[in-house]
Formats: sequence, structure tokens, C-alpha cells
Amino acid sequence: MAGYTHTAFLGIGDEYILWSIAAVVIGGTSLTGGSGGYLGTITGAIILVLLESMLTVLRIPEAGRRIANGAIILVLISIYYSQKNKKYNL
Repeated sequence: MAGYTHTAFLGIGDEYILWSIAAVVIGGTSLTGGSGGYLGTITGAIILVLLESMLTVLRIPEAGRRIANGAIILVLISIYYSQKNKKYNL
């Protein structure tokens, strides 16, 4: 970011933190550590980019896009953890 904007300050990448973590979790990496991989993270990032592009093409306002993104992230994460819990019979 600093190289792209030619400036540097403490909070320069703050807006990308949530999306980075969301892409990793959607890709199947456990937040508690252990399992995960590059391919899943790339898949999670592609899902988020496609979602954002689709909502932009549909001319959904910024507030609506944020709500939709958050809802889809919550759904995907809950599906992932419910599958994980079924796998380990928790």
C-alpha cells in the first residue's frame, strides 16, 4: 500500500484486515490454527471479489453491499464450522 500511494502512515491497510481474514476463513483455514492452505485462501478471495463485483453491477448502494457481504461471510463461516463439527461429532 505504501508503494502504491507513495505515502505511509500507521493505519494505511486497516480497511483490508477484515477482508483478508474473511478470505482465509471462507477458504477453509481454521482460526484456531492447524489446517488450511493456499488454494483455499485463493478460493475465498475469489469468492469475495466475485460477490463484490456482482453487487456493484446490480447497483446496490455501499451500505447494502456491506450488509450483503457480512451476511454471506457469516453464512459461509457457519456452514464451514457446522461441517467441521459433524466431521468430529461435536
